[in-house]
Amino acid sequence: MYAKFTVPDRDIYTVSHREIVMMCCAIKAITGWHINTAATIGRERCGGQGFLAANRFGPAIAGSHSSMTAEGDNSVLMMKVAMEYIADMMAKMKPGKNPGAAIKLMSVQYTPGVLLRKGKSGSGRDIEYIRNILDIREKLLFLQVAQKMRVSTKDKVAARAARFEKWSEQEQDSVQAAGRAYSEKLISDICHEKIGLADPSIQPILKKLYNLYLVTVLQENISFFLTNNLITRKGAASLRDDFDTLVKEIAPESLVLADGFGITEEMLSAPIARDWELYNSYDNAGR
Repeated sequence: MYAKFTVPDRDIYTVSHREIVMMCCAIKAITGWHINTAATIGRERCGGQGFLAANRFGPAIAGSHSSMTAEGDNSVLMMKVAMEYIADMMAKMKPGKNPGAAIKLMSVQYTPGVLLRKGKSGSGRDIEYIRNILDIREKLLFLQVAQKMRVSTKDKVAARAARFEKWSEQEQDSVQAAGRAYSEKLISDICHEKIGLADPSIQPILKKLYNLYLVTVLQENISFFLTNNLITRKGAASLRDDFDTLVKEIAPESLVLADGFGITEEMLSAPIARDWELYNSYDNAGR
């Protein structure tokens, strides 16, 4: 059922088991990392109030670490995403099965970045441009991982052991990066599809939130996009301004957006969410 409501333009019966596994692993991991980031930034922005146990940032941060570790360690889940993705990629590239798809995928490695980005310099406000280079990044990283897993021995047992050593001990950073690239593109694709189905009155603010997410992904992975010529130096330099502009445009709507989560008054039990000055007037012992 999850896949039915998640995969754009796909019926539940056309989504493979492998795709569902990849999506579940990716979203669980990204959610845990996001909770940790949100709780930590929230604590920092609240200054000393963030230290008070009554304001409940402690449980939020501790809970985020549980989310990153329990029911599937996030790094292990990224490995699962990469494993399933590469298995699917290899199956589609078997000789004689789909030569056109195989050639198209492999050509990404040998096409100059300026052509892959269609000559665009890299504006942070160009959503379609960012979606395109996120797709290219995913393909490039998984092709690189697949190539790094090649071994020279023909002995099956020795080959399996050699691949395991490469996967777990030598190329783990590459595996994690590829899994993360798939996860971030998945979020991008779902957001893009769901915004198109949203009420027209809220689409403008949703597009800005989506754009802010895309710019954040670019900033966090700017070295990859620059070294692969998927963005120009000028485009990269403008991302900070694009980020700041989007934040200024979204900020006036922040309280309304928060209300959209349907958080009840009963859930707002932390003093900092209410009249914290009144709370301090009778309890300021730092509890």
